[in-house]
Amino acid sequence: MTFSLAQQTLVFLEAILLGVIGGFIYDICRAIRQILNFKTKGTVIIDSIFCLIVLIILFYFAVTDAVSQMRFYVILGEIGGMLLYFLSFTVFLLPLLKLIINSLLFVLTLPETFIKFILSKAYIFKPFYKYIIEIIKNIKKRLSFFRKSG
Repeated sequence: MTFSLAQQTLVFLEAILLGVIGGFIYDICRAIRQILNFKTKGTVIIDSIFCLIVLIILFYFAVTDAVSQMRFYVILGEIGGMLLYFLSFTVFLLPLLKLIINSLLFVLTLPETFIKFILSKAYIFKPFYKYIIEIIKNIKKRLSFFRKSG
């Protein structure tokens, strides 16, 4: 099957866009690595996840848009798209991605921090434990669904 020049141009521009997407995914992985301070094993895992994601996207692109014909200009477009992304967008987006990931980590650790705070102040409620337990026992006696049926 032959491609017309317009189809080849469209596939080349899609390959550039695919390279930009690959660069963005790499920046996400790089921001995660820098925030969490991974050692060698963590870096290998994050890079493996990046490679797996990019290979799946490349395979899908090659089968659907490039009609299973990997041409030199497709690879050149992908590399050019990544270079375009790294030279123009990564300077602005990497700090933004770090801020977003730090905010997500803060929100995810907020319940743990709240529980630790409550547990650290538990000594205040120690004199009231006996009264609270008695109230709970009285409630259990009065409510029918706590009684044994049989």
